[in-house]
Order: sequence, then C-alpha cells, then structure tokens
Amino acid sequence: MKKILSFMSSECYLDNRFALLYFLNLFDYLFTLVLVSSGLFIEANPLLSLNIEGVGGFLAKCILPLLLILYIRIRFINSPPKNTLAAKLMMDIILSFYFFVNCFHIFWLTYTIVVFM
Repeated sequence: MKKILSFMSSECYLDNRFALLYFLNLFDYLFTLVLVSSGLFIEANPLLSLNIEGVGGFLAKCILPLLLILYIRIRFINSPPKNTLAAKLMMDIILSFYFFVNCFHIFWLTYTIVVFM
C-alpha cells in the first residue's frame, strides 16, 4: 500500500509539472511572437527563426511539445517508479529554465512598452 501511495503522489507531482511545463512553453511562444512582431527582436533559436510566425512555428512550439509531454507521461505511467527522484529533478531543472526564459521575455516586453510607447 505504501508503494502505491508513493507512486500516486509522485504521479500527481509530475502531472502538475507536465501541465506547468506546457503552459510555460506556450507563454514562451506567445511572448516570442509579440517580441518578434515588434521588429526590435529576433528569434534566438535558429531552427525556429525561419518560420516562427507561420504554421511551422505553431506546430513546433504548441503541438509537438504537447505530443511529447503526453508520450513521456504515458511512458512514465507504464514504467516502474524507480526513477521518480531523477524525473522530479529533471522536471525541476527544465521548469527553472523555462521560468527564467519567460521572465526574460517579460522584462523585454516591459522595456519595449516603456521605452517605445
């Protein structure tokens, strides 16, 4: 019973992290679109810089990450919970990275609005 409860709590922990990761990714995409459309900024990712505002950018930043997160989530459910600690650590590192990227975007959006408006 203790194993089941620990697995379920780690599962909920990662579910929240997966959802937060996807929303941070979406906000990163939206902030990037606004900054690029201002004409003052360029996309730093060379793969996305070619088609950030088109269908390719939408697929690469919205649909593909959702599919990957769902795939990883399904794989996590079907695997034994032996790597739960490593998964939590990796998710926290990735979430920290996306948090700072979004803070960076918010800073530049605020700066652009204050200086150029």
